This record gives sequence, structure tokens and C-alpha cells, in this order.
Amino acid sequence: MKTMYPAQVNSPGTELATAIDATQDTILVADGSMLLDGPNLLTIGTDEAAETILYTGKSGDELTGVTRGFQGSAQSWAVGTKVARYFTAYDHDAAIGNISELSDGLTATRDRLDTEQHKDVVLAPGMHVVNAERSAPFKLSGIKGRTLVNLAGRQTNRTVNDTASATISVGLGSTGSNTEVINVDVKDSGEAYLVFNQAGGTTPFKATAGKYYAVVADVKINSISGAGLIKLGGSGLPAVGAVAVDKTKLGVWQRVAHRFTMTADTEYSIIVGTCYAGTVLAKANFDVRNIALHEISQSDYDSLQSLSEAQVSAKYPYVDSVQPVRNPYAIRYGENLLPPFYEWASNYVNTQWTILEPYTARLTPPNGSTPVSMHYDITLTPNAKYTISAEQTDGATFSVIDMARVTALVDNTTKSTMFTTGNSGTVRIFISSYLDGGAIGKDSYTFKNLMLTLGTKAKPFKPREDSMLALQTDLYSDPLTGTNADEVFEKDGQYFKLVWWKKATITDNFNYVGIGGKGVGWKQTFFDLPSNTSGPYSETVIKYDGKILQSNQITNSPDSSAIDSGNAKRCYISIANTDSGWGDNYTPTADEIKAYFMGWKMYNPDTNPNGDGVYNDSGRKFFAYRRDGVSASYTGGQASFPTTVAPNWTPYQLVYQLATPTVEPIVSEGILTFNEGDNQIEVGTGIVLRENVKPIFGNGYYRFNDTALAGTTLKYKLSKPLFMYRNSQVDYGWEFISDQYAYGTYKARKAPAQYDASASDSITYMMLDTSPAAPFTGSYAANEKAMLQELTDAVQQNATAVSVLMNKKAEKDAPGLIMPTLLNGITFNDTSVNNNGYYKDSNGRVWLSFAIVGPSSGPIPQGTTIFKLVDGFRPRKREYIAGVTTDGMASSAQPISVRIEPDGAVILTAVVGTSSWLSVTFSGSFLAR
Repeated sequence: MKTMYPAQVNSPGTELATAIDATQDTILVADGSMLLDGPNLLTIGTDEAAETILYTGKSGDELTGVTRGFQGSAQSWAVGTKVARYFTAYDHDAAIGNISELSDGLTATRDRLDTEQHKDVVLAPGMHVVNAERSAPFKLSGIKGRTLVNLAGRQTNRTVNDTASATISVGLGSTGSNTEVINVDVKDSGEAYLVFNQAGGTTPFKATAGKYYAVVADVKINSISGAGLIKLGGSGLPAVGAVAVDKTKLGVWQRVAHRFTMTADTEYSIIVGTCYAGTVLAKANFDVRNIALHEISQSDYDSLQSLSEAQVSAKYPYVDSVQPVRNPYAIRYGENLLPPFYEWASNYVNTQWTILEPYTARLTPPNGSTPVSMHYDITLTPNAKYTISAEQTDGATFSVIDMARVTALVDNTTKSTMFTTGNSGTVRIFISSYLDGGAIGKDSYTFKNLMLTLGTKAKPFKPREDSMLALQTDLYSDPLTGTNADEVFEKDGQYFKLVWWKKATITDNFNYVGIGGKGVGWKQTFFDLPSNTSGPYSETVIKYDGKILQSNQITNSPDSSAIDSGNAKRCYISIANTDSGWGDNYTPTADEIKAYFMGWKMYNPDTNPNGDGVYNDSGRKFFAYRRDGVSASYTGGQASFPTTVAPNWTPYQLVYQLATPTVEPIVSEGILTFNEGDNQIEVGTGIVLRENVKPIFGNGYYRFNDTALAGTTLKYKLSKPLFMYRNSQVDYGWEFISDQYAYGTYKARKAPAQYDASASDSITYMMLDTSPAAPFTGSYAANEKAMLQELTDAVQQNATAVSVLMNKKAEKDAPGLIMPTLLNGITFNDTSVNNNGYYKDSNGRVWLSFAIVGPSSGPIPQGTTIFKLVDGFRPRKREYIAGVTTDGMASSAQPISVRIEPDGAVILTAVVGTSSWLSVTFSGSFLAR
């Protein structure tokens, strides 16, 4: 706003005491008492030629700090010229301008309080920086699903040529990845290449004319000499139509993509290897992992080769067979990116480092020759500037290492230091007992309040305060076009998804109709799908080995599938006899079909004692399972009919489209908020929230996620633990160890003295299996009205949610008994038990108690369905509960049981009773799914 100077009543004036020229900035007047103190305005002269001046001070009769020609022209004036504080054009303009500005400000303030304003924002997958205009919560408007199909499957067969004396090694330790690492060492300068075919053999892949494909793989060049290249290809030798790996990047994993299309139906192999550059060969050692093959759209094909490495990694991450957007999350990291020292690691015994406070640690080296350090690995935004500082180091050092290249970004300094991340953004922060200059200290060294921030300036210490929005759901779409995508939306503080796609695990949960078509070496089975299934060929079926079955028609060849869009809505799957064990002369029963889908193979032990071969309706019938769940090496042979899923078995999976979408609520945790200014945001997938763990004591510790202790593994392979909870409070007492017995990357243990057996333990973690990511679209409040409205809505929604939860808790604390509808003429025996029925307690366990009699007190045949449990009260897997029979003509009771299927059917396992039968009584419980 413009300065407005004081006015003077009636504008009394005085005269110039001396003549002045046009530049004079000190003016003497006849009577200074007639004028106001400065700063103020005065007018010299009384006609249209007058000059307005600005003066800053007055001392007696002298005006000082005069600005000549403030308005009008500066000029010479004679002694005695009139000087007075008149109303000027500046006074008028300043008043009008300030009033207008105040009016605009009032309008803006009114708008901020009366009109909601939001700022739209899209949070892209990966790690990046988002600048927010103000601190506010993020309001999600949508996440759309995506389905990524890896046609290479779960296990890809491979061979290597020997024209260059190449050697190959497989499975080179932990990689933080889901697939093994394959190393190729080309000892002589020559052409050597890995050849990848379909799972389980030398069968090549098949490309359909006119379709588009992408081969993607991680490649790491360890060494290379000569002008030759390392290339990734998909149709012939690497030199033909292949993409070269950047050989200037040594020791760094690169996600490389190659595109191709065919003019005719063609068989091909995926190839990675060395090749000519002109006439010069290469001598090299390189690693390969995470091979993937995708059918892609033409638009993706056109843009593939223009994508950066980071974009390729984001668009085509390695996935196991078929993966949706699974458990998406968005994390806004705190202004301080470093966590408390509880989350740091050390390679030294804990007597040499002590955590005094969350952000204060003491290192105590045992002598002057053995350093002690602690470290924390963190992923930052690639190629961005950061500043690290500490309030106290006692002269010891901290350093920052680029983990991709193992180079120091900051080293041997105790001062605030800026560094720039590399292409990967992954760094390791060290604190150590090294001193400035590189010497190893002997005393104790305290590190206090380390601060890592975005930008080039150190900031005052703050503890790390992250915010996160995490969702537990799978989001699919059409794999090729991306249409009909599942989508997340928010309503009244709760998250829901519009569901277009369903996934089913093909075990024993379906109604297997039987065997359809068959031929030499194969049979076709089929089962009913829900009536809401979409039209034909809308499914994807994944075999136990990760292979994607052909699904373009109802076919009678092995490894094919289709959905019949007729009234039955049936899914057809063709199975090779070598997989199932059903010989050409044998027709399996419905239960034997179920056994196959639970991982069991049929065979004749007299002709094939190792479990291979088939059963051809003669001799003994046995069942065995694959040792590793995939390869044709069998174990566990048994004559009894299998009723459980085989060990190490990955069931067939079915992803199919619904004819009409449905809406489902989903589980969520957290609220994402922005800080004003720059925010480091990570958007990804694969977070698992608060999964319950049940540690088991072994080798002196309580342990979980340990494959050596049955029943302790998590639902998914663990990649990175985020938080441990004890009774819903963060628990820093667990130690995570990476070794061969970890289910994934880490297993966990805790000393008995720290373990509370009565507590409830849970973990939030990142799963090892990767899946495609999707952007979070939404907005944040850009003014006060929007923030106040969102706050009001949140309070109302939370109050409603608390009320609903209290009502649900009351219902669980006093569950009602459900009286089932009995089937097949069976009735309750009211004289025996008065509380016939079932209910579910607050722990999710279903309790059943009932006594029944057959029709007219007669026998009940084996396999009779007594009743069906309603949805929500059904078991996760087949369960049994015990009972007894009471015969009116005998004095003894006989044991019996009922089988409870995942579809809710309660089935009698044996014939019971005669014409004189009285009752059968059952009682038991199981955990509902």
C-alpha cells in the first residue's frame, strides 16, 4: 500500500527564507513552526506551475531530506514564495489506490472463507519431490488399476552357448529381487548368449502376427573389454533387432527393454548376451535377472524405446506371472529424512554402540585400530541435492555412500555438508569412530540430532515425522488396453473400489463338473464360475509354474483355457497327462480333479516308483507332490486320498472380468499430508499393514518368518520391515536377520527377556513380490474455507465411524445364534440339544453345536449335506469337527465327524444309523476366512 501523509487543517503556510535552485535538497523557510514534522508533503507556489516536494525531517526552520519534483517539475524559486501543506494529486491517488487494495484484500479474504479452493495434484509412481503451496492433507480422488502379465512365467528355462568358452552360474545369493541371478562369464573374446524359453523345457515362445511385444530384463555388466556389446533381444541372435546395454555403467543394474513385432506367427526365444560391434567381439562378465515378456499395445510399442531407464523400471517392473496394482501406498517423508537410531544397523556387538535417546547414539571402539560404525540405508530422489548435518559428533565423522556405485558422496567431515544423489538415489548414511583426517579414535563418541533434508541449506533439527496413506487391495484392468480398470474412490471418510475384475485361486473351492474333451496325452476339465462373469475369453489363467495359459478359444490341447459365455459360465482348462497323472485310459473323479488342483499327481507305484508316469486304470493308485512345487521331481507318495494342499504348491490362478461391476469397501491406514514447500514423496505398491505374527521359541530366541520353524512365515515374502507393533504400539525390540532361512529377505528374532507372550505382535512390511504402480490423483485444500470444511467433514465421519465400531463391538461381544436351514430331510433332535446353530466370536472363530436325526429317524447316507453356512461364516480351507452317534438299540456311542467345505457345505463323512436310529451330536469351531 502507498504511504498516506498527514493533512493540516486549513493548510497554514509560510514562505521561502532564501531563494533555491532546482536541485537543492535542504530548504530554509521563514517560520518552520507553521509546518508539520516530516516525513510529509509540501507545495511550493500556488498556481498550475507549483512543485510538490517530499521532506523527511524538520529542524527549526530547516527542511531536510527533500525530494525535489515529487510531483510537478523541480525548478528555481525566489525568496518569499508561498510554501504550504495543500491537498495534492498524490494524496488523492494514494487514498483511491489503498481503498481499492483493501477492497481486493477483503474480497480475497471473503473468498478464502466463503469459497472452497483446492489444488489438483498427481502423485506419480516412484520417488520424487512435490512442491505444495501450503500445509494441508491430501484428498484422494482416485487410483486406477493396471494388470501386468509376464508371459515368461515364474520359472524360465535357460541354456548358454559355448562358442566363446562361456561359463554360467545360477543363484548368486540375495539380490533383493524375486528371481535368481544368472552370471555369464565370457572367457574368450567371442559371441556368447543366454537363451530363455518357456518354463519347464526347450519350448520357445510364440508370437502372433500383428501383435506387439516387449522383453524386459535387469542386466549388470561386471566387466567388458573390446568394442563388442551386450544386448537384449527377442527374435534371433542378440545382434539382430536387439537393444544394447549401456556398457559405460559397470557394476550397476540396468532395466533394459526391447520391443518387437512379427509379420507372421513365429516361434522365438529371449536372448541376452555378447555380440559383434562391426567385426570386433567382446570379452565380458555380466549378470541377468528378472526376465519378463509382455504383450503390449501399439501405442506402448511406439513409445517404448524413447523411455528412460527409470521410466522402463516404473512401467515394466518384474512381476511373477500376473500382477495387479497390489496394496498401493503414498508416503510423504518428514522434513528430517533420518529416523531414530533404533532403526539403524551395525556390524558390531551392541556393547560398542549405545542408543542414549532416539536421536543420540554413543560409539565406543574397543581400541585404536578397530573402528565402530552404525548405518542406515535410504532411497532418495535421484540426481537431487540434499544437506546432512549433526549437532554433535565429538570430532568423529559421518559419511554418505552411493550404494549403486559404492562411492563416497560425503566423507570425513563433521560439518554441515551438501551432496547430490546418483541415478539410483540409494545411499547409506554412516556414523563412525573415524576422526577428521582418517585416524581411528579410541574414546567414546556421541552423535546427536543428525538431520538430512532436501536442498542445499542445513535446517534446525526436527525428528522425522512421516505421513502415509496405504490401501490393502488389488486393482486390475484389461491387461492390454487398460480399460475397465478397478478404481479406488473415497466417500464419507471411507475408501471403496469399483470392482471390474475378480481373482480366484483354483484349489478345491469350485464345483468341478468333470472331464470334457480329451485326446492323446491330455484331458480337459471345467468348472462353474459366478453368474456375474463377463463374456468369453475375458479370463487369464496362470498355471502352477507361472505359465500363462492360452485363452483365445475353447481348445483341446494342453495348457489352454477359455470361458464359455453360455448360461453355465464355465471355465475350461486343458491339462497334460504328464502333469496330472491321468492316463489316456483313465477318467478321474471330481475329487481326483480337485486333488490335482491342490498339487497332487496320480501315479502307479508298481510301474513308476519315483512318482513320474501316469495311472491307467490298472494296478495301485498313489498320489505324490512336486518337491519344489514346480519341477517334475516327486515326493510324499501315499495311497490315501489327499485332502489338503500339497507343500510348496502355488495353485492355478484365475483372473476374470465381471459382467457388471460391484462396489467393495477396502482397508486403509493413515492420512497423507503435505508440508508447505518441497515434500519428498514415494508412491509404490506392496505394503502389508499390521499382519499378525505368532513367534515360536527356538535356539534361544523367539522367532518368526523363519522357514526352519513351521507356522512362523508371513503371508508374503518379506522385502523390508517397516514397523513392529506390540499391542498396537511401535516395538523396536526385534532384530531382523538376512540368511537362507528367511522367508524373503529377512527373518526376525527377540530375546526371551524382551518378549511378552501375552502381547499381540504385528508387523507392517514391504513384500518382496513386485507389482505395477499407479499414480494417486487428488487435491489439497488451497484456502481456509476448504480446510475448515474438510476438518468438519472429518470430525463428523470419525464420530460416525466410532459409533458404528461400538455397535459392531457390542454385536461381537454378544453374538447371536444362527439357526441353519437343514437339508435332505434331516431335522434337529430337540430333546438332545437346545442351542442348535452357530455363531462367530470377536476373534473370527465360528462355533457350531447341533444334534440331528435322519428322515423318520432313519439312516443318513455318507456325503449328505446337512446344511450350508452363510457367507462370512465359512472356513478358509476344509475343516472337520467331531461328533458322536447314539443308537437307541445299543448302549455304546460311536465317533463320527462332519466335513466343512470352504463353500459352507457341512457334509456327513460316513453312513450313520439304521431304521432305529435316534441322533447324531456335533460340537466344534474353526477360524472363518
